[in-house]
Amino acid sequence: MKILFISDFGLNHSPGGAQQSNDLLIKKGIELGHDIKLHNYDSSPMDFYEHFDLIISSNLEYISKNNPEKIDFIFNKQNHIRVEHDSCSYLSSDLRKKLFEHSKKNFFLSSFHVDFFRELYGDYFNNVEIVYDPIDTEIFYKEETKKEYDVVYCGFIHPLKGVEHLINFSKLNKERKISIFGWGDEHTIKSLNNFCQNSENIEYLGAKTQKEISEVFRKCNSIFHNPIVNEPFCRMIAESLICGCKEIIGNPNKIGSYLEFKEVGYDEFKEKCENASSIFWDKIKSGHENNCSS
Repeated sequence: MKILFISDFGLNHSPGGAQQSNDLLIKKGIELGHDIKLHNYDSSPMDFYEHFDLIISSNLEYISKNNPEKIDFIFNKQNHIRVEHDSCSYLSSDLRKKLFEHSKKNFFLSSFHVDFFRELYGDYFNNVEIVYDPIDTEIFYKEETKKEYDVVYCGFIHPLKGVEHLINFSKLNKERKISIFGWGDEHTIKSLNNFCQNSENIEYLGAKTQKEISEVFRKCNSIFHNPIVNEPFCRMIAESLICGCKEIIGNPNKIGSYLEFKEVGYDEFKEKCENASSIFWDKIKSGHENNCSS
């Protein structure tokens, strides 16, 4: 199939979890023989003059605010698949309902993800498929090794990710050593650096590659995550659990990957993350074949 995959950003813009997951989905789709074009907020509008058999939409916050005509393009296409990574709170109630009702399949990341959508927005989410974020288990795997870090946070550094909760934890737990890896906007990183320089038990160590992150997870005692908003999945928690981290500090009961892990156990969780890209394309294939035969 010829497919247009529409999302605000790609890995060339940001190393975030949604970008990592979309990249793995696209690579698997190309491996399976699909012709896939990624369209980001800064891509050429000429993309919309091409014929595509399928449109896949992902994060649309920046596009919806700056290029709303691209949302209309999605609505004008019969074959649309929705891949939801967050809370989709940036759309109006009417647009959100139209987006999900228009889609042939709506992919969510966990049972928790679907449940809080229905609680927040209503019970109109049909054709739901739950597929975990894909994780490369050749990079993220469990191995006994010497612990070099105590408490780790590794990812996007943003107020909604609970940065203040992390700072408060460091103040209240002077016996714990906190190491922060990740990226954020200039103001947030500057403020964090200033705090770390005046504290004895917290350090900011910058952004890391995927391979470096996996090594950190294998060498840490605990992961801290206490987000302000619900986490539909959270790659940081999923990757750290696959790497064998035993302790999640914060509020794991609002993190989809943690709840799935507790439900299914290590082996099944790892397998579903490892095979998520293949499962995703299998479900699209079966849906496409059913539509063609009907």
